[in-house]
Amino acid sequence: MNNTTAVYSGKLENPSANNNRGQKVWRLSLSAPQLIVLIVLWVCLVDNVALWSELYSRLSPIGASAIGYGLSLLALMVMLLVIPMLLLGQRYVLKPILVLLLIVSAMLAYFTRKLGVVYDMEMIRNITETVKDGNTQEGMELLSFSMVLFLIPTALVPAMFVLFTKVDYGSFWRDSTGRIGWAAAVVVVAVVMVMFNFKYITYFSRENADLEVYLTPFFPIKTTSQLIQRKQEASKFVFTELGDDALKPVTSAARKVGIMVVGETARRGNFSLNGYPRETNPELSQRNIINFDNVTSCGTSTAFSVPCMFSFLGQSEYTPEKAAQQSNVLDVLEKAGVKTVWVDSNSSCKGVCNRIENTNLLKNADVSNPLFVDGAWHDEVLLENVDQYLDSTQGDVLLVLHTMGSHGPAYYRRYPESFARFTPFCQSKAPQDCSSEEIVNAYDNTILYTDYILASLIDRLDARNDSSFLLYASDHGESLGENGIYLHGLPRFIAPAVQQEVPMLAWLSPELMRERNWSILPNGVTQVQLPLTHDNISTSLLGLYEISSSLYKPELNLFNDDFMGQDMNKVASDNWSDSERAQSYSPVVSQ
Repeated sequence: MNNTTAVYSGKLENPSANNNRGQKVWRLSLSAPQLIVLIVLWVCLVDNVALWSELYSRLSPIGASAIGYGLSLLALMVMLLVIPMLLLGQRYVLKPILVLLLIVSAMLAYFTRKLGVVYDMEMIRNITETVKDGNTQEGMELLSFSMVLFLIPTALVPAMFVLFTKVDYGSFWRDSTGRIGWAAAVVVVAVVMVMFNFKYITYFSRENADLEVYLTPFFPIKTTSQLIQRKQEASKFVFTELGDDALKPVTSAARKVGIMVVGETARRGNFSLNGYPRETNPELSQRNIINFDNVTSCGTSTAFSVPCMFSFLGQSEYTPEKAAQQSNVLDVLEKAGVKTVWVDSNSSCKGVCNRIENTNLLKNADVSNPLFVDGAWHDEVLLENVDQYLDSTQGDVLLVLHTMGSHGPAYYRRYPESFARFTPFCQSKAPQDCSSEEIVNAYDNTILYTDYILASLIDRLDARNDSSFLLYASDHGESLGENGIYLHGLPRFIAPAVQQEVPMLAWLSPELMRERNWSILPNGVTQVQLPLTHDNISTSLLGLYEISSSLYKPELNLFNDDFMGQDMNKVASDNWSDSERAQSYSPVVSQ
């Protein structure tokens, strides 16, 4: 037998003399445009299953118009991917580009199909902030065995096909004319399909514009470009310092000590303080607190909401880019003479603490500390140096603690074993692989742990005999698998209420109440049910320190004198009507 090798390209080519084992190697030979079109079709069909599934549900019953619309959409998607691939996918870089397209598209498809993630501008911002913060722990938690199983058929198999296919480029002239011909062909097909279905396309697309969020990888590309453009525009503006007129009262003799706790991913509905049937707040329910049980977050992601919580812009005018170009309430408090310190057990302060004293416990973490588990801190670490921070000045001080809270998807990593009260709980980084009961149990354990952290902070403040307060608010809520949606970060226009409804509460020391001539809080929880938002936080912090400034808006202050001067037993009374409460409580934010 001759030592020969045959190469398959639709026919047997001349034997290769390089193979001395006498084996026949069968390789598919395609031109560059043929390979590009095949891979693009794969991406448009396989990685867009969520799109086609949603489209099928909206087009049913399927008829000629529905089929025409679907084929027209596919033709447009193919055209929009094939043309740039034909331009970029030149010799030597074609295969790496196609493999990258397959991997990225498959990963985007995984989070969309399995977790209900939508890659709007704020989700892209969240991703870029995670990368910017070097938060490898959060990134690693998103990797799971479930993802690997998904990527093998959707990305690895077609990537191997690309790598082992022989690309016949031919001469420069033949390759160029082939690319032009294929580009012309896909454009003609797309245009013809749209022309024949134009009437139905315009009607259906107008009524279903939200379908674009399922387009992979088109929608993420669009929103990424929009974010880049917005950041470029924002970089042209000069930073604006606010609060030059901010002053503390000279008549106040008592030193004010405050702790602001920024919660993470806590949803209002899972706090027993707000009527949840499970006892997730056993400690806080025994403290004399004010519970604001009707609060809506500024956004649905940390990167969006945290700067908003401390901004003076107001939700209607706020963007992270605008907020980054002006002072926030922490800057103004510092300017007015309140020492302000930010301590983070989360990834970062998202720019809020850039101009004040700050510490990120994830940087240079003490891995020997038993509270440092699986690359992240349990929030008890924030308790370790509270007194040291509060005693670092003889004047007024505000300590801001940014917690890990209930951050997913690995909820089970957010609390020590002693707080695993609700069982069985999900112990997977892929919550969609757990039962609904297991997910909720793990999540509720995080709320139970947050309850302990907050109660511990209150007890520390109470023991100091200072004129002090604690204010807690979560940055956003969370989806726990309702309607197939997990985690958070959906655009507000489609985000479920659980991603926007957040807990907020306050504890005020008897010393602070007496100093301000406010009614002493009654035993137990005082419920305030009026609709509030993150817009109330900045003015309320100014109000607690009695800072006079043009930035102060008394109608937004949670602790204005009119309200705090009321009989708090009456505020907490079930017999007091909403209309009576509304008349006596002025900080109402229209929704």
